[in-house]
Amino acid sequence: MTYSDMVAFAESVETRPLGKLLEELPDIASLSDSKFRIASTVMRRRFRLESPMEQIQLRVIADEIASAVDDRAVANRIRDVFQIDHA
Repeated sequence: MTYSDMVAFAESVETRPLGKLLEELPDIASLSDSKFRIASTVMRRRFRLESPMEQIQLRVIADEIASAVDDRAVANRIRDVFQIDHA
């Protein structure tokens, strides 16, 4: 992945509505390590800007999505995006 590819990918995650990102979490969590790191960094930054109530709701939704995923590694990645120690 080139630098311009990374920038374009980060910008697409930054501008995509949070609801859409939540729907795409299983796919995002299945990306390569480098793309997942970029996406999760951007999503965590956006997460921190939300109100405490919204943060709780996002964690609950992410956990529900992760619970529906068969692949345990993907489920763990989904939960990791919104963990308190990262927020």
